[in-house]
Parts: sequence; structure tokens; C-alpha cells
Amino acid sequence: MAKSFQRALLLCPGKYSLYNSLLAILSVLSEECKGYDVREDINNYDLKIHSQIYRFPYKIRNAWEKYFLQKVNRIILSEINMYNPDFIMVYNSEFLLPETCLEIKKRAILIFFMGDSPFYTSLNNFFLPCLNNADLILSPDTFWLEQLNTIGIKNTFFFCPGIDKGSYNVLNYSNLIPSDTITDILYVGTCYVDSWGYKKALLMNQFISFNFKLYGNSMWKRWFSFFPELEEHYKESKYIPTQSLNKLYNNTKLIPVDGNPGIVFGFHFRLLEALGSGALPLIEYRRDVEEKLFKGCYAKLPLLDDYTKASSMAEYYLKNESERKGITEELRNHIEKNYNNEINAQRILELLIRKE
Repeated sequence: MAKSFQRALLLCPGKYSLYNSLLAILSVLSEECKGYDVREDINNYDLKIHSQIYRFPYKIRNAWEKYFLQKVNRIILSEINMYNPDFIMVYNSEFLLPETCLEIKKRAILIFFMGDSPFYTSLNNFFLPCLNNADLILSPDTFWLEQLNTIGIKNTFFFCPGIDKGSYNVLNYSNLIPSDTITDILYVGTCYVDSWGYKKALLMNQFISFNFKLYGNSMWKRWFSFFPELEEHYKESKYIPTQSLNKLYNNTKLIPVDGNPGIVFGFHFRLLEALGSGALPLIEYRRDVEEKLFKGCYAKLPLLDDYTKASSMAEYYLKNESERKGITEELRNHIEKNYNNEINAQRILELLIRKE
């Protein structure tokens, strides 16, 4: 495919494997591309305050947001002025203000990839207004797109960024971490303080009779009074770097993929990470997984539509190892065939041309 842009800039947190996936797509679209994580140019003190400011009264929050977001947007515009891109992709909103988006539109194509719903995010009240200025909006959840369409934003498209094979891949046994980390079922993720936390703990409690480990934040402890046996499988953990997480995933067979509060019809990126690492995801049923993401795939999808069946589903795949590996390979091949960097770049280009 011929390069369609001179310079492309990705605004995205650098710690996410999604950063690599999106940057790889931009490298197909443009002669030159780079990623920029504005957090590297914001002091940690400001970032910590901003992450908790939504807990404060509106008057205090409003004053902080005005100071913080204007400061960050000046930093972002400075980076854009120096790099001078003609194509910019933004993960979520990346602290952008609508007026900054208008400035960007004067010089570049502006695309947003939504990793979270703009209707349920607490850290940027300007996410939704920013989308009004987008040339194209990509999303892994069609329900988010329907909501945007309802309010008059029509330039939307279901999109899977593909597997970041540089981060999540099948390793040789010699490269794996010690054998005491080998599991049959593994979950790595945060929990919540509200009823969604109970829901998560309820699902994980279905696996307590297996060789199962749970790595996550301290919020999991809130639910151990309801699920006391779950505590035996839990290890408190902060953010696990991608390289270490890939090794943990390589050392397991099954990875539960639950839905979070914002995902309505779509899929969690943990699904892609699991497949890339050679583990079979046990996927909490969401409509888009079946009707969009794996449409045309002949593999038996490991969809979980009833938590009470989670244990028997896990037991089945653990007893039928060749089937587990076969389904994992078929699902991974489907993603790599239909959502590789070249095809995704072509999709974006065709959508932009159609818009014109």
C-alpha cells in the first residue's frame, strides 16, 4: 500500500501495548511516524492530583481542570508544532480540549481511537466535545458508536487494532519465568470498590478449585468477606510491565476476560493479549465478539454467558488440551488475517476517502 501521509503522530500512553499496535498501523499509512506520551512532560505531582480530582467538589475540580488541561494542551501543541504532522491519531482524549482539536484540524487529519467510552470516563469532561472535531472515530464497542450516532456524530467505525506481536507472543520454554508461577488459569487486573468489584470477584471465585492465581490491586481485598477462598489465590500487585505479563500469560492455559463497566457490546483488549501469548481466553459474552470481531471464524468461541458455567467450561478445556490449543490458534489466526497492520491501515484510508 502506498504511503498516504508525510508524518503521523500518535498521542497515547506509552506503557500500553496498544501504543505499539496503533503506531504500527500509522507506519503503514505514513512516510514517517512517532508516538508521544505527554505524561513524560508532566510532573508526577500534577498527574497524581488529576487522577483523584474527580472526587472533589465541582468548584475545586473545575478550577484544577482549567489550570491543568490548559497547561497540558500547551505542551501537546508545542510537540505538534515541532513535529508538524499531517495525520494525528489520539487514544481516548489524551487530555485534549475542544479548542486544541480545532487548532489541530487546521493542519492535520484528526482521528480518535476510543479505548473507553466517552460517556463513562471521569477524568476528562471534554472527551465527548472533542469527538465533534474528529475526521474519524474508531471503537471496539458498537454500543459506544450507536450512542455517538444518536447525538449526531456519524463518522464512526468498529475497529480492532490487532495483536501487538512485539509485546504478546509465544515464548520458548527457556525464556519463561520460574515454574512456581505456572498456572492453569490466570487473571491479572484491577478490581472496583462498587458492585462491579463484586461482579469481578464472583467470576474469579468460580476458579478456586483449579491451579488459579489472581494478581491485582488492593481493592480485591474488599470482597474476600464474600469469597474467603479467593484470598488464597490472590497476590497484591501494582502495574506489571508488558514483558513480565507476557511471560505470565505464556505460563498459563486459560485467561478469563470479563466485561468492565464501560464495555456494553464490545471486547476487552485482554482477549488479544491472551491470544498473542498462546492462552485461550474465556470470554464473557458480548455481542460484538461474536457478530463483529470473530465474524466468519469457524472456531468454537469460548463465550461465557453464565457465571455458574465458568468452572465446567474451564474444566473442559483443561481436560482437552489439543482442542484448547487448536481453538487458540484458530482465533489468533483469524485476528492476524483480518486485523493486521496493512488491512487496518487500508480500512482507515478507505473510511477517510468515503467521508470526503
